[in-house]
Amino acid sequence: MKTWLYIINNFAHDLFTGLWFGSFIGLYTVHAKLLQAPLPGDAATALVADLEQVFFRLGALALFCVMLTGVVRFFYRREWDNMENLSQAKKPILIIKHALLGTAFLLGSFLACKWVL
Repeated sequence: MKTWLYIINNFAHDLFTGLWFGSFIGLYTVHAKLLQAPLPGDAATALVADLEQVFFRLGALALFCVMLTGVVRFFYRREWDNMENLSQAKKPILIIKHALLGTAFLLGSFLACKWVL
C-alpha cells in the first residue's frame, strides 16, 4: 500500500473514532436531559427524537468507518510497521488500548441502540 494512502487511512480511523465518541456523548447528553426534565409539547418531543436519530445515525456511520479503516490498518500494518520491531512497552499498550476501546464501542453502541431504537 502506498505510504500516503496508509497515512490518510490512519487519519480517517482516528477521525471517525472521535466522531463516534462525540456522537455518543451528544446522544447521551440529549437522552439524559430529556430524562431529567421532559419537555412539554409535541414539537419539543419531536425535536429531541430527531436529534437522537441524527446523533445515532452519525455515530453508526462513524463506527462503520472506524471498523473499515481499522481493517485496513490491521492488514497493512505488517508491511508498514512490523509488530516484532515495536518496543516491548508499546505492544502491550496497543493491545490494552484496543481492548478498552473495543469494550467502549460495544457498550456505547448497545446503549445508543437502547436509547434510540
